[in-house]
Amino acid sequence: MKAGDGDKVLTYESFLSSLLRPMFICATILLLLDTIMLARTLSFFHFPGELDEFGMAQRGGFGVAVQLENFAKQVGALDLPEVQAVLSRLDTALGLAASPAEVARALSVEAREAQEVIAFAHGDTTGSKSRVGESAQIKEQVQELQEEVRVFREELERLSQAAGFAELSGSGIIVHAHDAEDGFRSREIIHDKDVRDIANLLFWSGAKGVEIGGRRIIAQSSIRCAGPILLVNHRPVAVNPVVIRAVGDYDALMESLVELNERLSADGKRLEIEPSEMITLSAYTKGYDTEPR
Repeated sequence: MKAGDGDKVLTYESFLSSLLRPMFICATILLLLDTIMLARTLSFFHFPGELDEFGMAQRGGFGVAVQLENFAKQVGALDLPEVQAVLSRLDTALGLAASPAEVARALSVEAREAQEVIAFAHGDTTGSKSRVGESAQIKEQVQELQEEVRVFREELERLSQAAGFAELSGSGIIVHAHDAEDGFRSREIIHDKDVRDIANLLFWSGAKGVEIGGRRIIAQSSIRCAGPILLVNHRPVAVNPVVIRAVGDYDALMESLVELNERLSADGKRLEIEPSEMITLSAYTKGYDTEPR
C-alpha cells in the first residue's frame, strides 16, 4: 500500500467518526424527549403551570359558557330572565364539577338547554315579523300556484272538449238523416259518404263538436258502412234515421246543410234539422263502454 493510500483511509475513518458522534447525541436527546412526552401523555406528571385533564375540561366548559353568553348578547336575548337562569345553572354546574365526566355532563345537559332557550328566545324577540312576512309570502305563492292550476285546468278542459275527450254542452242542432220512403235502392239509402259529408260541413261551419249515433267524433274517427250496418268509431249505430248532434251556432250549422239537403232530396232522402238551446255531447270513449244514443 502506498503512503498516499494510507493517508486517504485515515482521513475517511476520521470523517466517519466525526459524523457518527453528533448523530448519536441527537438520537439520545430525541429518545429522552419521547420518553418525557410518553410519561406526560400517561399523566405520570405535568409540566410546571400546566393544567391537568380536569382543569383543561373545566376551562373548556367555561369557554362554552362564555360563547353562549356572547350569542345571547348578539341576538338581544341576554337580559331575558329565562336566558339568565339557564346561563346561571350552567356556570353553577361547571363550578361544582369535580371530574372531567361531571364537566361533560354539565355541557350535555345545561349547555344544551341554554342553547335551546336562547334560540327560542331569539325567535320570539326578532322572528315574529319575519315569520309573519314569510307566512304572507307563502300564502301569496300558494294563491299564485292555485291560480296557475285553475288556468291549466280550464285550458285542459277546453282542449279536451275541442278534441272530443270531454263532454261538451251548448246550443246547436240535431239532424235526423232519413232514407227515402220505401226506398231500397242504394242511392235511396243514407250511406257512410252522406254521413261524412254532414259531419264535415258541420265542422267547416264552426261546430265545436259533433256526435253521430251517440259516438263522439274526433280526428281519428271512422265512419263507414259494412253492408246495411253503419259503423262509427268501429261500432254500429242506429240508422233510418241516423241521429247527428252538433254544438255551435245553430244558424250557421243549419245554413251549412241547405245545399246538401237539396241534393239528398233528389233521391228521396231527407234531413230533418232542428235547433236546440242546449245539447250535451258525450266524450269519446272508443265506443266500448257506453251504449249509443
